[in-house]
Amino acid sequence: MKGTLSSCVSYCRKAGAVAWKNVNKTALFSLTAILASALMPAHAQDYFAGAKADVTDTFGGNSAVVYILYVIEIAFIAFTYIKTKNLALFGSIAALLVFVNVAFNVIPA
Repeated sequence: MKGTLSSCVSYCRKAGAVAWKNVNKTALFSLTAILASALMPAHAQDYFAGAKADVTDTFGGNSAVVYILYVIEIAFIAFTYIKTKNLALFGSIAALLVFVNVAFNVIPA
């Protein structure tokens, strides 16, 4: 076991040196320059501005989608509890319902 860590580190160092030697440095530096350059601002028209109310009504906190998810989650957790008899799964109903409620109230905003 003596020297195992140092041999691993030296092997990684050698592999990194070989990889750096074989890389195309011109392409790497030009790619870095392109990514570092300032981006031009885009001026666009928002075509979906009118649909925001529809999305909030469909996927908002008090929508039918949330209630359908609640029913599916409760049925699935009840099924898994019956199959496994694990109380932790049965107790996860509350955590899952709170998570879905918070997620659907945050997402459309």
